[in-house]
Amino acid sequence: MTDVRALRGPWANPLSTRCGEAVVVGYDESREGANALGWAASHAEAFGLPLKVVYAASVPELASTPEDAVLAENTDRLGRATLVARRGATRAREVHPSLKTHGQGAIGNPAAELVMQSASASVVVVGRRTTRPTSSLGSISFAVGAHARCPVVVVPFPTYPRLGPGCPVVVGVDGSGSSKEALLFAAATADRARADLVVLSAWARPRPEPWMPALTDADGRPDEAVAAIELEAAGRLVGAAVSLVHEKYPDVVTTQRVRQGLAVEALIAQSARSGLLVVGSRGRGGFAGLMLGSVSRAVLRQAEIPVAVVRSGNL
Repeated sequence: MTDVRALRGPWANPLSTRCGEAVVVGYDESREGANALGWAASHAEAFGLPLKVVYAASVPELASTPEDAVLAENTDRLGRATLVARRGATRAREVHPSLKTHGQGAIGNPAAELVMQSASASVVVVGRRTTRPTSSLGSISFAVGAHARCPVVVVPFPTYPRLGPGCPVVVGVDGSGSSKEALLFAAATADRARADLVVLSAWARPRPEPWMPALTDADGRPDEAVAAIELEAAGRLVGAAVSLVHEKYPDVVTTQRVRQGLAVEALIAQSARSGLLVVGSRGRGGFAGLMLGSVSRAVLRQAEIPVAVVRSGNL
């Protein structure tokens, strides 16, 4: 049985370890960048955090260029990058006058710069196109989602429902450490946005194997008793998660959902009526080993609303 206490762990106050740090957004004056900027500014204002607008200018191949010329070129590039970032900060202040903003330019790979910024950020926000094939994920959004040291929100373009009343936060839970952190991130966001929270768990009927006759009936189908056990376990998991949310955020209205089938399909279906989808990722952090877990990777590719990826150890 799932114990509510097992869901508490070290995450009793989500974002508490980063509450004084900025929301970082990758910005480049494209439509996708502007979309991400708007989401990040709203999130920063809701949490009372400053907003850092970052634009990184990639460095071309200059191997044959004299050293002094390279230095001058890079200095010029940094100046232009800083101007772009500051224009983004100004644009955010025009919509959110009380928001503390800062524009920072950099030279180098945009994804690498945002991953570096994530070490001291509360959340990193990046944009992506929804017109890409579902088998494709933008290189920057994928790299940042895979390697960032804090939660990452990927905002689609061209449109998405605005988070708030009528557009709930959806979070998937499966009992893993990353899903526990995702739950608390989702609950905190719903609380600040005055949005409802949908807590969802998906379960699949056990697939019979030849060496598992005790779990199947005469026709080789999974025993209904086993399926009932899976359903009950998923229900207990969601119930325990909701209890924890109510304990910490009593004003958040929650809905419990238990779905039979693949987690990705259940999350995407639920997200069609939502403003933010939050998933945990079991992929390993940093630049070694696995990057994104299979569910978070598939959700990032398919979802048409903002997706927050929270890995264990992010918060």
